[in-house]
Amino acid sequence: IKSGLKVTINLNGKTITGTDNETKSYGLININPGAELTINDATGNGAIKLTATNNRGWNAYSSVISNQVGGKLTVNGGTIEHLGGTSMAYAIDNLTNGKGTYAETVINGGVVKSKYIAIRQFLNGVEAKNILTVNGGTLEGETASLYFQDPSKNANTGTLNVLDGTLAGDVYLDVTKGSTEWPVEVYIAKAALGEYVIHTENIP
Repeated sequence: IKSGLKVTINLNGKTITGTDNETKSYGLININPGAELTINDATGNGAIKLTATNNRGWNAYSSVISNQVGGKLTVNGGTIEHLGGTSMAYAIDNLTNGKGTYAETVINGGVVKSKYIAIRQFLNGVEAKNILTVNGGTLEGETASLYFQDPSKNANTGTLNVLDGTLAGDVYLDVTKGSTEWPVEVYIAKAALGEYVIHTENIP
């Protein structure tokens, strides 16, 4: 989706499928900086699904939707699902490799799920902010429902607000050793976590 465009996908019960045959990073749908994507599904049966055929381990990601810095993704319904096939399999990958702006994802309904992690918030920008708001729906990952990855001491901050909905899978917050700040402002409604927990890794 080119910069400056605002696109709406009305699934209406239909399914979009894709196959990732890459050996490098891949997104079935890429939201470029400054673009917006909204996903609706009036029936509740629509879906966007991706399967990877090459396991790249931790060398490259595979995502159903990649949201670049300055982009905005809004999910109002339907299922966004990564069926696996590689280690870094994300239903949604929120990337902030930039300065002075943000990558924002808002989940109002539907299901976001993966054989690995439902949503990765990659805090890889020096200034850009990574924002995730969950107002409803279900986030489900076999390894984790959410993963905030802090790759460097100078990583940008992020915010996570789960006001409603369900997190079916643990939440991982990763902090680079030696970081001087906690990189994520977190609010999670108690009812959203249920039996799952928040894990913190490499806290200085």
